[in-house]
Formats: sequence, C-alpha cells, structure tokens
Amino acid sequence: MNVLAIALFGVLTAFVVLQTFYVLAFVSSMNLPSSKTIQDELLPKAVVILSLRGADPFLADCVRALLYQNYPQYYLHIVVDSQEDPAWNIVQETILRVGARHVQVSPLIARQNTCSLKGSALVQAIKALDDSYQVVAFIDADVIAHPTWLRELVVPLMDERIGATTGNRWYITQTGQWGSLVRYLWNTVAVVFMCIQQAPWGGSIAMRLSVLRRSGLLEKWTQSISVDTPMLGALQAMGLNVKFVPTVLMPNREECNLARCLRFMTRQLLSTRLYNPQWLLIVAQVFTSTLAVVLTIVLLLIALSRGNIGTALGIVGGFASYILALAVQLVLVQQVVRRVFRARGESTTPFSALMMAKILVAIPLTQLIYAVTVVSAILTQKVEWRGITYQIKGPWNIRLIEYRPYQLSRQPIDTNFSL
Repeated sequence: MNVLAIALFGVLTAFVVLQTFYVLAFVSSMNLPSSKTIQDELLPKAVVILSLRGADPFLADCVRALLYQNYPQYYLHIVVDSQEDPAWNIVQETILRVGARHVQVSPLIARQNTCSLKGSALVQAIKALDDSYQVVAFIDADVIAHPTWLRELVVPLMDERIGATTGNRWYITQTGQWGSLVRYLWNTVAVVFMCIQQAPWGGSIAMRLSVLRRSGLLEKWTQSISVDTPMLGALQAMGLNVKFVPTVLMPNREECNLARCLRFMTRQLLSTRLYNPQWLLIVAQVFTSTLAVVLTIVLLLIALSRGNIGTALGIVGGFASYILALAVQLVLVQQVVRRVFRARGESTTPFSALMMAKILVAIPLTQLIYAVTVVSAILTQKVEWRGITYQIKGPWNIRLIEYRPYQLSRQPIDTNFSL
C-alpha cells in the first residue's frame, strides 16, 4: 500500500510541477508591457458585432458600455435572434436612453440549420459590411466592456503578423455557490491554458476584416457548433498568430448552480473535442490526475478501515500538500488578474476565510467534475443551448434540429444567474 501511495503522490507532484510552469508562463504574459498608444486618426474603422439570444443578466450594461467606447470610428451591430426575444426590448430601450446613432439592431434572418445560431448571426452581420470597415470585433453579452476595450484589441493588429487579438473571461463568485465555485476554478485553469496555447475566446476578439474573409472562417462558421475554437487553426494556416491581450481579461459576476455549471463545462469541452488538435493530450492529463486523486482517497479509506493510522496520516498529509499547492497557484493567478481589474478602477473583493475554506474543498470536487464532463463531452451527440438542440455528427456536420424563439419563461428567476 505504501508503494502505491508513493507512486500516486509522484503522479500528483508531476501534475503540480507541470501546472506550475503553465501558471508562471501566464503570470509572465500578464506582466508584459502594454501595447503602444496610437493616435486616433491612425486607428482603422471598426465594427463591433454582438449576437443575442435571451436576455443575459447584465445585458443593458453590456450594450451601454459598447456605445461609450473610447474609439474614433466604430459602429455597433447587434443581431438579435428574433423580435420576440426578451433581449430585443432591452436593447432598444438602452439605445433610446443613450440616444446613440452609431448602432444598428437587426433580427436574425439568414438562419442556417448546419451551424450554431451565433455562427449564423455573425455571418449575416459580416456579409452586410462594406469595404470601409477594416477591423471587426466580437463580444458576448456577458461582457461589460471598459471604455478602452476596443482600442486595446485593435492596436496590436497594426502588426501584420498578428491575425487576431483576444482576451478571456474571468468569473468572480460572490455568493460562494458550489456551481459558481467549480466554474470559477475550472475556468481559471482554462484561461491559463488558453493563454499559453494562444487560443482565442469569442467573447472578446478582434480581426482585420481582410484576414477574416481570406481565412475561410465564414464558411467554417456555417458548418460548426463553435465560432472561436476553429479560429486558431485557420489563422495558423495563414502564418498568423493570435495575441492574448492581458488588459482585455473581462470579469463576469454571474452566478450558477451545479447543474448549470455541468452543462456549461460539457458544452465548452464539446467544442474542444471537436476542434482542438490537443484534445487527446487534455484528456490524458485530466484522467491521469483525477485517477490519482480517486485512488488516493480509496487508499485512505482502506488504511482507515484497517486501523493503519500512520499510513492514513501520511496519505492525508500528502493529499493536503497537493491541494495547498494548487491553492497557492490559484492565489498567484488571482493576484495578477486583480491587478488588471484594479488598474481599470473595477472593484475586487478578497476572498473571505469561509470562501477560501470552500475553495479548498472545491478544488478536488472540480477535478472530479472535470473528468465527468470530459466523459460527457466524448459521449455527447446532442447539445442544448438556450432552448435549441443541435445534433453533432462531426466537427463540420452539425444539424439544428428544431428552431423556436427564445421564451421569456426560460429566464432564471435570480437575475444574476447565467442563462
């Protein structure tokens, strides 16, 4: 038993060491100097595209922030799934209160049955653009853009070697619900890996319009379930890079329960399975570390049942060291992210002692749920998103089974809950 315990701790130690390298690389990327400033007259004309289905908790704030961007020439194009959608009135009322004219709101008309509704919305909006637009940016409805969001995404595109610029989502849980905690911990790991791998996030991304049209992405989007995951391969095929912009790490203060968290993680991992060439490596890392955790717990139970207190204490100490090492990594990443938020004047609240205690429990829970959702993503052949079911036969063989407008009754009762 002792030999097996030592072997398991060796696996967990190797996992911690590997994760430490990723975390240090992420921290280094967050400390890189900001992009140089560019005079307004040199900034290219840009369009921001927001596709909507359902009224996200902070949708009015999202739209209002997009209408007040510190950028000389830009236009906001919002594509709402239908005029019956609860988002339609919220958008119209927000625009009316602001009195904005640099915005267009359209219902989704060119709906494809071979891709996601978001893909259809983006393709519809892009095909309507004239050649005066040089840059196109995409944003999700759960993002509240700070005034320089668009400028920070566009400036690095002045380098012709960069095909796209991207930020990422950072969850901030305030209630300590288990679903919110698991999503926060899982997303923290995902953000670190995506930064290292230069993987784009569709919630905050910008591209030169000419690159987008030449990349073949418009055609891919009409056949895929994901918009952002296929981007990296398409840009790499053109010899272009994706640049992670640290200042465009965006806070998300929505909450979710454990059931919604499981569905969210499964959808995200499904896109990874379909379009990320490193999927098998991700699966191997998840199952190896999770199996080591499960076997460690089993060994602890066996040692306790046999009254082998010395072995049990050794296992508890080793496992606690593993959890604490991951917690230290989490705190390190959290600190650099909070520094970005504070620089923008956004409030950040340190974790309370109770929250930290729950996070220590949530770390192994997240690892177990991660493995479960990986299995779910492997087995999934149908996925539901906001009331629409898609059949998945392959990466480029997607079928929207049945369309219906988004129902107001599907909105969560808690206005801070994610859709």
